[in-house]
Amino acid sequence: MEFKYEKCPVDANGEEKGKLFKKALDNALKQINDRGYGDKYLKSGKIIYKAAFAFLGRDDIELKVEI
Repeated sequence: MEFKYEKCPVDANGEEKGKLFKKALDNALKQINDRGYGDKYLKSGKIIYKAAFAFLGRDDIELKVEI
């Protein structure tokens, strides 16, 4: 799992928030892959879930999961 926070303007519309979420989620998944967080489990035969969480301020959160 990786958590990312992006500062979001108070008056941001849905499109702007969507872009910020995408940026944060993509960065989190890139970090998971680049640092090999789940590599030690690759030969275990288990399903590996990579979860990225993005926060925009205090009230908005999104989750993206890759298998």
